[in-house]
Amino acid sequence: MKKKQKYYVCNECGYESLKWFAKCPECESFGTAVEFSESKEENNSTKAEISFLEDSIEIPQKIQLSNLEMNELLNGGIVQGGVYLLSGEPGIGKSTLLAQITSQINDFLIYVSGEESKEQVIRRFKRLNIKKENLGLIFENDIESIIKTIKTRKEKPKILFIDSIQTMKSKDFDSIPGSIIQVRECTRKLTNFAKKNNISVILVGHVNKEGAIAGPKVLEHIVDSVIQFELEKSSGLRMLRVSKNRFGPTDNVLLFEMTNKGLKTIENISEYFISEYSNEPGNTLTMIKEGNKIIPIEIQVLVSKPVYGSPRRVTSGVPIDRVLMIIAVLSKKMKLPLESKDIFVNTSGGFKLNDSGIDAAIAISMLSSLFDKPTPSPTIAIGEIGLDGKLRTVHMLDKRIEFAKKIGIDSILVPKHKNSYKKILEIKNISEFINLFKGDNND
Repeated sequence: MKKKQKYYVCNECGYESLKWFAKCPECESFGTAVEFSESKEENNSTKAEISFLEDSIEIPQKIQLSNLEMNELLNGGIVQGGVYLLSGEPGIGKSTLLAQITSQINDFLIYVSGEESKEQVIRRFKRLNIKKENLGLIFENDIESIIKTIKTRKEKPKILFIDSIQTMKSKDFDSIPGSIIQVRECTRKLTNFAKKNNISVILVGHVNKEGAIAGPKVLEHIVDSVIQFELEKSSGLRMLRVSKNRFGPTDNVLLFEMTNKGLKTIENISEYFISEYSNEPGNTLTMIKEGNKIIPIEIQVLVSKPVYGSPRRVTSGVPIDRVLMIIAVLSKKMKLPLESKDIFVNTSGGFKLNDSGIDAAIAISMLSSLFDKPTPSPTIAIGEIGLDGKLRTVHMLDKRIEFAKKIGIDSILVPKHKNSYKKILEIKNISEFINLFKGDNND
């Protein structure tokens, strides 16, 4: 005997309740309650199977990509039967990235487009100069129809690309494509299909410019891996970041730049970010940690007299609160007239930084611009400035120092800590920064 249980789901955020609601308690939206009913079997449960750690298991096979950096990002390739969510805001280049991934795999693949026409998809592949005979294209948004089409084929695809999950619709639910219910349930159907048939699935999930749309967020616990495709708006760079991975480490990062021929991997990070660096007043180098990568960045600061009105603080790529804190500490501890000056802070390419290890470079650049004197030699400064004026150590300091040595910079300034390095200036307090500039400096 079947017993039907009614429940209500918010079409905006996915909140579920056994009772109808006019206003969603979670997202406070009105009129978003959608009624559903699920069938439950009474007294028809089966016994669960017990496994042990000593049981033998098969090592999952991985599909190799020709791009070595992509392989490293995915911890050796795409796992067969794994479900991946590629999330990013519209227009960032997710479809372009999928197209380029198909060109890196020799096996039979299927690409499903639910939002673009046949002409648009083929035109993109031709623009990217991608020629692949064993790539099947499906232009459909009915998830049951898509799964049935693949099941009836003798040759199963190694990877199924869904572009995008927001356009997919299941006949089992009355809500529109893109709703929480459709997005979640279509993903569940695809996940079950992928696991049973050992087919990898890559889902494209759109997020808004704030990255806060509920759709991809409710999928994170369903899929095996979440790959975030982010746009660095100031520099125009694309950043591919693994935020969840059941098959390996997380927080791996890969940088791209968009060209006329598609996404191009930035292989030589040092050359890209500091190729135009010159040791002028106000310029200092630093090493930041972005995911699993160490990236050299140039900090530029201009300190000048205010033209009119109150002193201005303008930043590009650096949090304004961080700059204001450094100004306050330098003014208080070193008795410098920074609070009465216009101060402009910029990073090379406008690359957005959230690493506290850039504090030392910002402070030295401010002093250099204030005194209108460069550091004696090109200097890499690493360290966090505390409110007490002390220079504190940062995460992965050893790796940052090793990378700094590789790019040929002799002058490296770091906080004092348990390890000792030859030919490296170790600083305990910001008052020691003044030693970098010779002679008396008057405002």
